[in-house]
Amino acid sequence: MQFSSVQDINAPLDFAFAQISDFNAFEAYAMRTGAQVERKDSLTDVGPGLIWNFIGEIRGKVRDVDIELTGYRPPKKLEFQCRSPGIDGNIHIRALSLTRRQTRMKMVVDIQPLSIPARLVMQSARLAKKSLNRKFNHRVWEFANYIEGNYQRSR
Repeated sequence: MQFSSVQDINAPLDFAFAQISDFNAFEAYAMRTGAQVERKDSLTDVGPGLIWNFIGEIRGKVRDVDIELTGYRPPKKLEFQCRSPGIDGNIHIRALSLTRRQTRMKMVVDIQPLSIPARLVMQSARLAKKSLNRKFNHRVWEFANYIEGNYQRSR
């Protein structure tokens, strides 16, 4: 099952990408919401091979997810692979400069079930695809607005 969203951000490409790839801020946010986040790699620089273990509530159930940064090409591309018992996922984030002060962000999330229970969950999710798509688009829109707000405050 795939979800995608395209949002225009009123901020320059370099600033927007820096916000999109601020992994420390995402770790802190996840921990503030009650999740446990742990780095599992020993890399010192940002790049492919960064791995986090996330344990937290997703859609009403505690999940254990490993997230690996598999593609990193500043200021245009981020790719992640997510693994959990029963479900694998890929996240692709692309940034494109529209003007000097406007960036287009495209986010695509692809989820694949690996077990029978996961297939049943995905089947019920397909029935609610329109609603889930709307929620996904809203979350990506909120993130774009967060980046715009940070840009406005930084000026």
